[in-house]
Amino acid sequence: MPRKRREYFHAGVQLAWFVDPRGRTVAEFTSADDYVVHDETAIVDGGDVLPGWNVELAKLFAKLDQKAP
Repeated sequence: MPRKRREYFHAGVQLAWFVDPRGRTVAEFTSADDYVVHDETAIVDGGDVLPGWNVELAKLFAKLDQKAP
C-alpha cells in the first residue's frame, strides 16, 4: 500500500482514507506519509477537499457488520 499511496498523491490526490473493518479504524492520509488514525467513535470529514461531506464511523462499521459473512 505505501507504493500505491505515493502513486495516488504523486498523481494529485489530496486526501485518501484506508478503512480497516477488522480493526474498526480509518487512516486519513493528507500526503503519502502524513496521516491520522480514527477509531470507530470518530466522525471523518472531507476537509477542504470535500467540504460538507462527513461520515460517522460507528454507522459505517455497523453497516459493514451487517454485510459481513
